[in-house]
Amino acid sequence: MEEKYDENFRIVFEAIKQLLEPPEKPKKKIGYTVKEKQKAYRKSMLQKPDGLILTPQARSIWEAIPGNVQLKLLNNVWCFNCKETTGIGGDVTGKVAKGMLVLHGKCTRCGLAVARVIENE
Repeated sequence: MEEKYDENFRIVFEAIKQLLEPPEKPKKKIGYTVKEKQKAYRKSMLQKPDGLILTPQARSIWEAIPGNVQLKLLNNVWCFNCKETTGIGGDVTGKVAKGMLVLHGKCTRCGLAVARVIENE
């Protein structure tokens, strides 16, 4: 029928062919989707640690640092286990070693031991 009436019904035959073809599959979205609700980014890290136990020399260095900078230092610690920057929390201890303030505590994400070295300027 197509060959006989091709010229007259070309548009009709094209419409029928389109209706007979299976519909296109929807395209997959690009990117990542979150399957379960997560904590707000860095929300748990923007706090001072539970306890801050410092030697007298370490305390004098620590108290000379402005409060907003202290907070940034506590929330900029590399965790070997998490493989990313995290915060230091729990009972944080500090001492002076080789002229630098060294803080020891726990990662705020995984709870394993982390340390933060603060150089004197």
